[in-house]
Amino acid sequence: MTINQNSTEEELPNYGGSLSAPNVQEMVKRDPSKIPDRNIRSLEDQPKRTKMTSFSSEIPTVDLSLLLQQQEQELRKLDKACKEWGFFQVVNHGIENQVLQKIKDTARLFLDLPLEEKNKFSMPADDMQGYGHAFVFSEKQKLDWNDALVLFMFPSKFRKCKFWPTTPADFM
Repeated sequence: MTINQNSTEEELPNYGGSLSAPNVQEMVKRDPSKIPDRNIRSLEDQPKRTKMTSFSSEIPTVDLSLLLQQQEQELRKLDKACKEWGFFQVVNHGIENQVLQKIKDTARLFLDLPLEEKNKFSMPADDMQGYGHAFVFSEKQKLDWNDALVLFMFPSKFRKCKFWPTTPADFM
């Protein structure tokens, strides 16, 4: 992977920032039976969903090979998945299983690092890239139960290399 080392901070867009939030992994290590109230959503706290035209417990699947062939039916599936679910699974993307496994393994190695090491790549209050919790705008806001490492890949001029972990060595 080639990381763009030429961009200066002045050239890169600022997509806003986020307040800091407690690290979920660390909370679980301290007491796996305790979930803070800030991470529990009541029915009223849950985002309002658009009316679904059909209900299924299965995540929508979109076939990338069919999209690349511009098949109208697959495009409609993609549209519906975005509107009704907000996400989908991609199949027939052409990425080899061993590459996907290497990505998962490397991500796990990063997430298993001590908090102090991960915090070297912390998401600052004025940015969306880095390690932490994105989109926290209020101290009273309900939080998702996750920690994230947000890195921009494309366009390459938006990459901020200071947030790209150097450990584990395979990360780059």
